[in-house]
Amino acid sequence: MAVLPFGAVEADLGEFMLGSVAVTPILLESNGQLDASTEDWTSTHIQEVLTNVEVGLDWWVDTLAAKSSIHELSFQIDTTYALDPFETRYEGISRRSNDYTLYVGEFLSSVGFGSGNLESDIRGFNQSQREKLGTDWSFSIFVVPSQNDADGQFAAGGSFSRAFAFAGGLFMVIPSTRPASTYTHETGHMFWARDEYVGGGTYFSRRGYYNTQNLNAADNPTSGFVQQPSIMAAGTLLETAYVNHDSPASTLAMIGWQDSDGDGIFDVLDVPHRLTGTGYLDLETNTYRFIGEATVQTMPNLNSSGMKNDITLNKIREVEVRFDGGQWTTVATPDSYEAALDLSIAVPSGVSQIEIRARDSKTTVVSNTFVGRLERADATLVPGINGFVWIDSNKNGLRDVGEDGVPGWAIEISDAQGNPLNLNGKVEPDDYADGVLASDFRTDLTVRTVGADSDGRAAVFADAAATTGDKLFWGYSVSAQTFFSTWTTSTRRLQVDFSAPTSTVSIDVIAPNSNTFGRLEAYSASGQLLGRATTSRLASGEFETLSISHGQPDIAYIIVGGHMNSSVKLDNFAFGPAVQIASAEKGKFSVSGLPTGSYSVEVTPGIGYRALSSNIAQVSVTAGQALEDVDFGFETSISQWQNTRDPLDVNDDNLISPLDILLIINEINARGVRDLRGSDLSTPPYIDTSGDSIVSALDILRVINFLNTRAGGEAEAGQDGQGEDNLFASSGKADNAIHGAFFQGVSSPPVATSAWDVDEQDDWLTILACDQIDHRA
Repeated sequence: MAVLPFGAVEADLGEFMLGSVAVTPILLESNGQLDASTEDWTSTHIQEVLTNVEVGLDWWVDTLAAKSSIHELSFQIDTTYALDPFETRYEGISRRSNDYTLYVGEFLSSVGFGSGNLESDIRGFNQSQREKLGTDWSFSIFVVPSQNDADGQFAAGGSFSRAFAFAGGLFMVIPSTRPASTYTHETGHMFWARDEYVGGGTYFSRRGYYNTQNLNAADNPTSGFVQQPSIMAAGTLLETAYVNHDSPASTLAMIGWQDSDGDGIFDVLDVPHRLTGTGYLDLETNTYRFIGEATVQTMPNLNSSGMKNDITLNKIREVEVRFDGGQWTTVATPDSYEAALDLSIAVPSGVSQIEIRARDSKTTVVSNTFVGRLERADATLVPGINGFVWIDSNKNGLRDVGEDGVPGWAIEISDAQGNPLNLNGKVEPDDYADGVLASDFRTDLTVRTVGADSDGRAAVFADAAATTGDKLFWGYSVSAQTFFSTWTTSTRRLQVDFSAPTSTVSIDVIAPNSNTFGRLEAYSASGQLLGRATTSRLASGEFETLSISHGQPDIAYIIVGGHMNSSVKLDNFAFGPAVQIASAEKGKFSVSGLPTGSYSVEVTPGIGYRALSSNIAQVSVTAGQALEDVDFGFETSISQWQNTRDPLDVNDDNLISPLDILLIINEINARGVRDLRGSDLSTPPYIDTSGDSIVSALDILRVINFLNTRAGGEAEAGQDGQGEDNLFASSGKADNAIHGAFFQGVSSPPVATSAWDVDEQDDWLTILACDQIDHRA
């Protein structure tokens, strides 16, 4: 079975003329049951038709070969219904052209596609042929025998006299005596080309993946215009183009053949792959490990006809590597649209840098290049802030190979003075009262309904389909004079306009029915499409969060609704870059989409770690550009005043007892709560049980909590002790000593509360209360 082009659905049968195409000629033979049979196929004429089909299709293959050495085009012809013509009750050439519905419908019913909807039936048949032949696209050719007809034309009174076609990979109908060039012309329609002769397509009409204007149309009003030979014209102009294997740029652009930057790759496929991931040198295996993903990207489909899906034929065919700028070598061949990567790459001796990219060897399209330094972990970059948190394992103050970070540490971006940023927000329907959202309900954005059946009003009301809470966005329908919670493909869509452009948008799209698609589009202030996101096929009740993230804050407004004639429901709109994130694999972090400006980056390390210098950095960001190596080094905070054998054994006697508590209390009573770094305090006693290099009530509390959760008067260090819950009751001497030490110099004991508090400015020593120690401290 064929794999659909990336981004396509079954109904996308001919979006641009590249790749492989299934072609099914269906020769019609009248059987005399209804119309008089005036035409009969002969083996010679069947072969003449098949030759014309093949020659007519090859014209496009040869023409492409003369224009591009990169792109490929092939046609796979299934002759099943040509060598054995389909018997029909109708003699097509004797009828008006509009009667095609009779014999085309009759054929489709005979092969299992007889729902009565001719368009959906032919799409279903063509899709089955695409699967059968393993191609990218598919269309059919209905050939009406006409050898015995006087003029080889359909009867008068129809829309067409000779050949005609239904564009976008559907079908053509051709009298059998037409030449090969007719098949060439009608094949152009299969991929959205328009007629250019008088009475055909007009100058102002558009079509194709780029929505190209029909500039070579005969009615072009431009002063001095001279129509050029074109395969989509007629008469001499068509024949000249056919002989010369050429057509005007606008004609070829309609079928996807347009190379705007002159690099040899047609625009529709000239879209770089996306490579993301993290890499590091694995010291145990001396290989470079890269974990990430490569995926193809698509150009937005601007076609004014068809399904309007964003499609590519590119694949991730190879993953390539090079060291220190040397030759690229292939290390993986996924041959897929998307590829999860987990690479272990042998590292030659003496190199310092590795580069990794994804590539399509057929179109030469490549991805962004990952650059990794062997002495540290690196990651693919995003426009904005890129960095790592790393841990100085050997505490030498240097980032050595293998000293990477860990995921899950909190990172916050604030302004240069450390104040929170006001760059993002959300519109959650549950936060607002039922009814219309006024134009001034917020100062940072407006929400409205757009489309042919809307008067602009948007509202929030309850709906059981909500992804959170119980409310959704609703839009007003002029025709129904009421609000609906469903948003359509064109007549009723949600638009959000921002007071200041943003870089990131997202919204929940919910399917009220099966086989549903939703689409989110982001635009600049000038109306340029900046990004587009489309849901996967959703079943009833399913939802998907669509998001678009641009490298810089230039999204002025967004429009969201159904796609491919679907209706969707909408909830939870959010916008703006994430400024509170967490470190990822190997300590990587990135913040994209920030406006140009100065920022403060603060890392909150995990428990037991402290910054080598500072956990805050001041950075300057240029919108749309990547700032890299915003790195933070940390070390474990276990200090020289902590017992590495057992942190709670303060006097290192292999026992954890009230005496360990007393030693810390005496130290605090003598010298106070303080940072021990820089002091000449000898060990033992190891009074820093927490390992943060600060002696405080926390060090006492850790021992107390341990003893109170163990039974017995004394516990062996490193072992689980046995004894009573009320430890201090078993040792009156220790209890008195602790009580005296704690409140030495204090006028009255503290009152027990439900929490403990450390305050170096207070004359209470440290612990105001702690339920865990039965208030005996």
